[in-house]
Amino acid sequence: MKPLSGLHVVEVAGSIAGAYCGKLFADQGADVVLAGEHRLRRHEALYLHAGKRLAKEITRNDVDNADPKNADPKNTDLDNADLKNSDPKNTDPKNTDLDNADLKNADVVITSSMPEPLTPSTPRCGSTIDVAISPYGTHGPKARWKGTDLTDYAAGGHLYLYGDPDREPLRGPANQPAYAAGLFGFIGAMAALLVRDRTGQGQAVDVSHVQAMAALHQFTLIRYLLTGDVVRRMGNRYTGQGQPNGIYPCADGWISIAAPLDHQVEFVLAVSGLDHLMDHPDITSVQDFQLQPELLDNGLIAWLADKSMAEVTELFQTMRIPTGPSLNMLQLLDDPQLVARGFFGPMAGAPPAVQAPKPPFTITATGSDGAQNWTPPANTTRPLAGLRVLDLTRVWAGPLCTRILSDLGADVVWVEAPWSRGGREIPQSVVQSARYFVDDAPAGCQWNRNGHTIKYALGKRSLAVDLTTDAGHDVLARLIPHHHVLVENYSTRVMPQLGFSEAKLHELNPELIYVTMPGFGRSGPAEHWVAYGSSVDSHAGLSSLIGYQDQTPWKGGVAWPDPIAGLHATSAILASLWDQQTTGAGGRTIEAAQFESTVAAVGDRIVEAQLDGVQVPGGNREPRYLVQGVYPCTGDDAWIAISLPDQAAWNVVTAMAGEVLANVDPDDHDAADAALGRWTATQDATELATRLQEVGIVAAAVATAAMVLADPHLLARGAFTTVDQPAVGGFTAPTTPITFAATPLADVQPAPTLGEHNESLLRSFGFAPEEITELQATGVIAVNPPR
Repeated sequence: MKPLSGLHVVEVAGSIAGAYCGKLFADQGADVVLAGEHRLRRHEALYLHAGKRLAKEITRNDVDNADPKNADPKNTDLDNADLKNSDPKNTDPKNTDLDNADLKNADVVITSSMPEPLTPSTPRCGSTIDVAISPYGTHGPKARWKGTDLTDYAAGGHLYLYGDPDREPLRGPANQPAYAAGLFGFIGAMAALLVRDRTGQGQAVDVSHVQAMAALHQFTLIRYLLTGDVVRRMGNRYTGQGQPNGIYPCADGWISIAAPLDHQVEFVLAVSGLDHLMDHPDITSVQDFQLQPELLDNGLIAWLADKSMAEVTELFQTMRIPTGPSLNMLQLLDDPQLVARGFFGPMAGAPPAVQAPKPPFTITATGSDGAQNWTPPANTTRPLAGLRVLDLTRVWAGPLCTRILSDLGADVVWVEAPWSRGGREIPQSVVQSARYFVDDAPAGCQWNRNGHTIKYALGKRSLAVDLTTDAGHDVLARLIPHHHVLVENYSTRVMPQLGFSEAKLHELNPELIYVTMPGFGRSGPAEHWVAYGSSVDSHAGLSSLIGYQDQTPWKGGVAWPDPIAGLHATSAILASLWDQQTTGAGGRTIEAAQFESTVAAVGDRIVEAQLDGVQVPGGNREPRYLVQGVYPCTGDDAWIAISLPDQAAWNVVTAMAGEVLANVDPDDHDAADAALGRWTATQDATELATRLQEVGIVAAAVATAAMVLADPHLLARGAFTTVDQPAVGGFTAPTTPITFAATPLADVQPAPTLGEHNESLLRSFGFAPEEITELQATGVIAVNPPR
């Protein structure tokens, strides 16, 4: 189904971020008109502009000066086109003009730019939503700074997490910061539309790539805030908890293994014949392998050397260890799971054999149209005010989705197991490896002091209930009719085993929006595979896009599929809510598989591989720039990212650097890198980035967690919020990185303690006092973990 078929969107050609925002609208049925000459490369344009109508001869000023509700064509000279005979799938932007009606009737106008900044648009009247997406946003001290995806990674704190600790930091997959910013642009636009359709008023929505990246850390920032630990790159592995948690060579390719839990590591040791390592003097717990990674890696690599990816994947998945082959862009086209689910299809304007990913989520009607489920309170400007959400999610992707819903004003009830936050006691080895307990000490009631849990539970309410019991099953069944959305990211077996199949959920609430976020989808040969973002990334091809020139593939430092899946799921929910609010549509099922969400976000690279062959990563270099790299600066592990698009930019830097760059040919990238490194090694990274930006050169210091949290630009944009958190004290976390001109985000409240709202929630939904007392006495609901 196409829930946005009633929307009209004008996308002013700009960056990949704006193009992906527009694509999300087009994929869900909106009429999207692309205006102006785009600067995307062929494979990017083919993928990102598919399904849009193409127009020419429009500028930002044309859009700014057009009143969307003004019927007088004299306000614009773009009224001479006849689009009746235009091909809606045409990929040539010179074939049509933009009809005046496209501007007059625009629900959303998307503008974007990269590397150039965006100038804030002229305030508009009427009901149009103006979305602006740019590297640093349209306001703040660095609003005029230029940016590339390399500097997005750098300034947002992600670049510091990728690569070898003894080498320069390594860029993550190209264009991913832009995809994330495009997703936030879409979420902001849909939230503003929900408000507009109640109030009649449009508004501006501003998204910054760098702020988006700063918001999409799993634990980098909280580890610094709670323990002072500065997370840095850990080599060719995931920069986080668990060992093994990386990519390993097999006889026929590379495999991704993610085993952060004790029982998972114990199985790996047993099956590989490495359990004797537990007798090593430096190993007192399996968590200690993270501090001594070579102990496990050396033996594991030797054991894998004569085994195929398929046999290891089957063995480990049988034992519920997230594992999968590490694929490149062309291999994804033949992945059995994606083939079975028909995830690839042809694109208009491309050669017939070229395939591209289909939309990253599906929305299915459940046959209950005609009723209005969610009715927001009158006169509220918070997009999701009055929306009640049951949150059954865990880890990162799902909790991020529901945290955004909470920030947009929804009442989110986190339905968690009494043991979800750990036991009453926690080994010090786990505390040391996790590094998200205050001062690396549990200090009692540790289950309420877990920084990762707190970050994604901010603003939510907690119902701690044992759903494996009949009584717990009854509790959830009685809550479902009172809620509008239910979100879970379990493997596909869990909800049916708990007694809550899709059919059962819609039987309990025909108007429910049910969101399931399985790792690989609800059908296909990998349907029952377990997944973490740090195993899916390599399987979805991200590792094939990362690597030093002399070493590839490379594991991502961030479990990127988690936030990408979370943002796609949020997008699908908002699209469904708009459909409900405007048409009276009823229940929906949203399927947002993490694997497919991630593959959709590299769709342009999959098209590129089919047109031009698989591209080998070039470290921090980028074909569209004359010189680009990451260079050392003064201080411990201090670096600067610089992007020079052409000879003119090189000449500007040469004039600043003087003799060290004299007579260096920038066409010799190795020589240029060496010379730039000699110059930057004598400079402070932050000061040099500022000086370079002042003369129009794209540059950014490679930010650590401490630098991100202290960045004046991010602080000016309200990128962080601090709450007084029970059992912790002051707790700072990123806010949802969308600036609304007229729609305030919800005031962020502290995260709930375990089961904090058990009684108040159950009372509000009709449970009698004696029922609640019985649930407490039998341990079905709890405020402490079981002993």
